[in-house]
Amino acid sequence: MMARFKLWRDRFAGRHSALPTLDVLAASASAGDSLENRLNWLVDVVQWIRRPGHEDEAAAAPEIQIQAGRLRRFLDVLDKNPEWKRSVAQTLRSIIRETGAMELFTETGLPRQFGMVHEMGERLARKLLPPSGSAELGVLFDRLFPHAHDDAWIEKLDAATLRRFHDLFEFEAEAGKKTWGEMTDELEDALFQLAAQLRISGCSAAIRTRIKHGRMRELPFFKLTGALQALVAARKGGDPAAILAGLNHLRGLLETCHQALEEVLGHLETRGVSTDVVYQLAFLEAALDRFAVLLELNFDQELPLTQIGAFVARLVRENRARESVRELLRQNFHLLTRKMVERNAETGEHYIARTPGEYAKMLQSAAGGGVIMAFTTWFKLTILGWHLPGLMQGLAASLNYAGGFVGIQLSGATLATKQPANTAPALAHRMHQVRDPAAQEALVDEIVYLIRSQFASIVGNLALVVPATMTLHLAILWVTGGPMLPLDRTAKTIHSLTIFGPSIFYAGFTGVLLWASSLVAAWADNWFVCHRIGEALSSDRRLVRTLGTSRALRFGRFWSKNIAGLAGNISFGVMLGLIPELAAFAGIPLDIRHVTLSSSMLTAAAASIGPSVMTTAPFWLAVAGIAGIGFMNVTVSFSLAMLVAIRARGIQSPERRAIYRSLLLRVWRQPLSFVLPVGPDGSSNIPETAVTKVP
Repeated sequence: MMARFKLWRDRFAGRHSALPTLDVLAASASAGDSLENRLNWLVDVVQWIRRPGHEDEAAAAPEIQIQAGRLRRFLDVLDKNPEWKRSVAQTLRSIIRETGAMELFTETGLPRQFGMVHEMGERLARKLLPPSGSAELGVLFDRLFPHAHDDAWIEKLDAATLRRFHDLFEFEAEAGKKTWGEMTDELEDALFQLAAQLRISGCSAAIRTRIKHGRMRELPFFKLTGALQALVAARKGGDPAAILAGLNHLRGLLETCHQALEEVLGHLETRGVSTDVVYQLAFLEAALDRFAVLLELNFDQELPLTQIGAFVARLVRENRARESVRELLRQNFHLLTRKMVERNAETGEHYIARTPGEYAKMLQSAAGGGVIMAFTTWFKLTILGWHLPGLMQGLAASLNYAGGFVGIQLSGATLATKQPANTAPALAHRMHQVRDPAAQEALVDEIVYLIRSQFASIVGNLALVVPATMTLHLAILWVTGGPMLPLDRTAKTIHSLTIFGPSIFYAGFTGVLLWASSLVAAWADNWFVCHRIGEALSSDRRLVRTLGTSRALRFGRFWSKNIAGLAGNISFGVMLGLIPELAAFAGIPLDIRHVTLSSSMLTAAAASIGPSVMTTAPFWLAVAGIAGIGFMNVTVSFSLAMLVAIRARGIQSPERRAIYRSLLLRVWRQPLSFVLPVGPDGSSNIPETAVTKVP
């Protein structure tokens, strides 16, 4: 392994050794050369400065100091050779004159206003296609600083080195043609362009309608251009007091713009998230920050060079982030993921039994779910008996599963495995300030409530799915004279559930589907709220005329209350029915294993064979397999939901470790509390008022 690393390192070092030497670079600058050749020369100079250090250099100084030392060495060589220095200075000034800085100031490092999908396509194209030969400093920036950590050494450059580099630009420049003075007009134009972009985006309907009292001409975004025009006029008039007043007014407007964006963000938190709006907010936030920086660069004549260097480093850093597809997805989906987690947290609250009364209700509702699953199993066996083509059989199975799950939801019953993906976000919702002992203890209480609620729901499901399936078998046997499950399929059914087969893997995959259905539920709820579908249904004139005002209002409330559950249950049913058939079509050995359905199938097989099956090893291996299926269903779906919830809320490793320690201590002290509603003394009588929900 070490030999391979050395070989790779030597090849990499060899690639950089192909760069011209320092003397060649310093002597080859020519202001009379073509622009493309001058740009390539500048790229070679920067690559020479920023290339990785050799072993002896790395041992002597950190990487960022190596690059700063190389820049000083380059300047030293120029100081010793005035002719080279003159050529380099003229070449640098000619590049500045013949390239535009507008894109550098107004686009480099900023999210483009295309929308997320278009922006992703643009970033992928920039990664795959060669760079263009545009005469824009912004395009040159991509070529000069293509690596992720180029900003570090630029930001650490000291004031003396920056002063020497600044003086290089001005070396033997003609009077009245100072390099930085030539960029003043473009810097001013960049401010006006950013103000125009902020005005358009900040006054758009997506932003304006989410700001209280958002009359367009009263919005701070609308006022930026006028305030900037007044400031520029004051500078041309040479009035220091008016310039100071104009700067303060613009800074106040920028602060008000940030407050408006906070209001929009708060609106998204309560009324649903749109990725397009989130993307627009990201652009507005970045554009406001860029506007503030350019304002200081343009109007502060005594700005330290270190601050200018920090601005260049920031451009490099933000430009690299803008080129990253992963960063784009992270930024745009962070708020959406958090909102989906919160939607699931709200859904998951009613799945947690905290008191003995709630525990008993959980057993009762789970028992109802077991009865419905017994009928779902019967319908499944009926569909299998039709011997439909693969896709048709998958569609029929999807309708059966979805109908069963929706029936459980609308009847108020509970399906055990639907709990973890919803209760995990509800738990992560409380993972704040867990270093505080009281908050940590309350959080452990919530974990205990959640685990025993899951235990109660599984017990309730299995307690009635078995007798309900037996009852159905006897009823079918009495009516038709044949068993619920044909005898020729009983052995195969029992064998498919054995703990030594692939059932455990299939159960883990089913846990992934359970988690995925919870995301569909949260997305549907967010979409429903974001587009105000409930309000639209309640006030739709056709519905009001057809149903009446009160019924239309109840209709809208029904969908608002149940859209998440319906979307999650239907999507889960479709996935259970279609994915095995699609996998079989693709030649992939993939199936689903759900603990309640599998228990019902095993019961049907055992009922068809008779009591003698209970003396056989395959039956008990299948019973053990069902225990493993239940464990995998719950563990995988809960773990995935908890992982997403923790990442969405930014909970760090120290907090997680503190939770684990407290939880292990509770297991040691009160193991029975994880399955039964017992108090600290081991009694089962917990007063209802003793349990309080964590806010």
